[in-house]
Amino acid sequence: MLEQLRRVLDEELGVEPERVVPSADLRDDLELDSLDLVELVAVLEDRVGGKLDGPGVEAIRTVGDVVDLVVSTAAAPRVSGS
Repeated sequence: MLEQLRRVLDEELGVEPERVVPSADLRDDLELDSLDLVELVAVLEDRVGGKLDGPGVEAIRTVGDVVDLVVSTAAAPRVSGS
């Protein structure tokens, strides 16, 4: 997942892949603003085919947080509503 996130940040937001390490702060180290974070979440939702939501989205600060959120979302069972 980290490699995929590196590609997304590089392709979509111009962040150099070598800067994308689990401990990197999205705002302070990678210099992403709130619009960048919204774009990042949208792109990741498209790639994983599901919505990234819950308390995790507001709490993400680091690259590791993003990886954990995507992995937990992808692992969560899907409930179809009728």
